[in-house]
Amino acid sequence: MKNKFYVLLVMLFTQITFSQETPKVLDTITIKGKTKTFAIKNGNLKVDVANSIYKSISNPVDLLAKLPNIQISPDKEKITVIGKGTPILYIDNQKVTINDLNSLSVDAIKSIEIIKNPSSKYEAEGRVVILITRKLSKKEGFKTIVSENASCQKYFNNYFGINSSLKKNKFEYKANFNYNQITVWEKNGNDFTIPANDIISNYLVKAITRRPQFIFGTGVFYKINEDDYLSVNFNLRTQKDIFDIITHTYNVNQSAINYINTVNANDENRNLSNGFVNYNHKIKSINGLLFSGFQYSHFNQNIASTISNNYNNNGFEFTQNRNQKIGISVFSGRTDFEKEFKNKMKLEV
Repeated sequence: MKNKFYVLLVMLFTQITFSQETPKVLDTITIKGKTKTFAIKNGNLKVDVANSIYKSISNPVDLLAKLPNIQISPDKEKITVIGKGTPILYIDNQKVTINDLNSLSVDAIKSIEIIKNPSSKYEAEGRVVILITRKLSKKEGFKTIVSENASCQKYFNNYFGINSSLKKNKFEYKANFNYNQITVWEKNGNDFTIPANDIISNYLVKAITRRPQFIFGTGVFYKINEDDYLSVNFNLRTQKDIFDIITHTYNVNQSAINYINTVNANDENRNLSNGFVNYNHKIKSINGLLFSGFQYSHFNQNIASTISNNYNNNGFEFTQNRNQKIGISVFSGRTDFEKEFKNKMKLEV
């Protein structure tokens, strides 16, 4: 009986000993959660680019092409929103063109919002606005991201990018460099026949464009306080288009038959540079928000073309030279004021 009592005592002590846990000190706590890629508010669609699969797309125009109700023209020079027409593009609070959009790195985009009923703060001629918001770093330190995207459909395309950011206290600096080697293939033809008059006119035209493209961007963001900030951004895009437009034509006009080969050799250079200065200030006394921004853009394009024709396989003959030079410089500024009242009414000037 006495031995049983000791055994019971030992077992009870063992259970009590093993039931007590020593407190642990955790170095870090990681909270994981899922964010919604798409959000709809007041009929407007907002896409979270920074936290979605869209951030892996090589350039901003291809990114827009993946979004609902947006169509991009084959030459990637025009954007259309189905049912609304041509949108007005905004990067942060500055109105831009598709050329400015092409100079932006996808890694710098936080979100894209399709505003189907834009308020008075946007330009009056637009029925729809695509608002692109750039992201800012929350953690201090230095970060560099190297990306490489390669695709091969009919031809090989390559997109290489380096994005770096440095944040310390209220100051943040960003820089990006991209090299893209793009090949664009285009082809179309037409067969035209009038049997009663013995007339045939057929043609087939094709072009293969080699486009090396360099993109450089840099920006400084300074957070003055919790509500006020100052930012300066500069982007540069330069590209060279080398392409031959080759046309094969077959004409029959009764007894006259002609085979015509036309070669249009083109050498084109495009350069676009733009700079933004933005200042945001909250007027606490009246609960209002004041934004001021300035933008300067310069675009130049030089095209040299040489055209030759070969009639009925008699050899190519020089026809003409075409030299085009285009230069555009734009300076713009804007000031916006908005105030939201307690009844959710908003005043925008």
